[in-house]
Order: sequence, then structure tokens, then C-alpha cells
Amino acid sequence: MELDAVMDVAQGAGVPGFVTGLGPASTAHSVTRFLENNSVSFIILAGIAGAYRPELLGGNRAFVAKSEVFADLGRCSHNSIEPIKLAEQEVKEYFRLVEEGDEIHTFVTASHGLALANMATVSCSSGTFERARTIAEGFDVEIENMEGAAAALSCAAYDVRLIELRAVSNLAGETDKSKWDIPGALGQLSKGLRELLVALPLR
Repeated sequence: MELDAVMDVAQGAGVPGFVTGLGPASTAHSVTRFLENNSVSFIILAGIAGAYRPELLGGNRAFVAKSEVFADLGRCSHNSIEPIKLAEQEVKEYFRLVEEGDEIHTFVTASHGLALANMATVSCSSGTFERARTIAEGFDVEIENMEGAAAALSCAAYDVRLIELRAVSNLAGETDKSKWDIPGALGQLSKGLRELLVALPLR
């Protein structure tokens, strides 16, 4: 669905596309397989997502991930998520994707159609507003998805930059899909990708 929405823009820029699948495991597998067979300097992960704050709904913006975190990689209760710590072993759960002052940061902050946001990757999307609030407050994030941190983990292993682009279709925790705007988000995703590609060194 999301690839179809951006394919015309991607093909026009000479950018190949592939489907990562749903969730962290499928994404890590798909991105790793792609990187094993292709030499690239960056990957764009484009998709729709849920927002933790109502003011991010609608509008005329797509969001570029400033950071990603595995938000439910740990022990989950009804109102808390406790990260797992392993003795003498790093659990890679946080990824800084855009540094202040780099070319993407400069481009996005000057843009009218793009904005930066801290994002959370979950294995199970929030089914209640309480869980969404727990994640938003616990990790200081604004947007929820199911793939970003997994793609970041694979890209980091191959020293390839990940640029994550998201358009918001719904409020995280909202289960009434009649309140979601998937067509609007897909349209915004396409426009956001078109703008973002202007800033990237495509050759």
C-alpha cells in the first residue's frame, strides 16, 4: 500500500523500491537481504504511522525521524515498560538518525512540508490511549511505527544511513478506523518523499 503510494515518485528519481513487510522481524530481514545484494549509501524507509499527540494529525507535513527506539523491547506491564539490561552486553535499542547541523537536519528544518520527530518502534501497535501515553512519555517520542528501529539496526550493521519518512494517519491508541485518514496520509507520504529526494545525492 505504501510502496504503491510513493512508487511513481521513487521511479522518477531512479530510486528502486522494495517492501519490508510488517513489524520489526520482517523489516530487519528484508533490509538485511537488500543490503547483502546492493551497494547503497542510504535507505529511505517510507510509511504511515500513528501520532502520540493530536496536533500532529492532519496538516500538510510528513515527518523525518530524528531518532528511533525499540519501545517495547523489555518487560511490559499495563502501565510501564522496563528495558532489559544484560550484564556486559549492550542491548541496542536507541538510534540517532539525524544529527543537528547535518544536511538532512538543515533541509528539513527549512522545509514547509517536512518536520523532524522522535519515533518509537513497537511490535504491537498501541490498542489503548493509556499504552500510547506510556510509550510517549517514557521514551519522549511523538510518532509510533512498527519498522523504524529494526531498519536502523540493520543499516547500522552495514554502515548505511537510514532516512525514515512517515506520514500520520491516526492517533496512536485509536482503534476506530473510521477516524483514520489513510488516503490522506498516503498522499502526504508521496509529497514528502518528493520533497525529501531534492536534498539527497542521487546519482
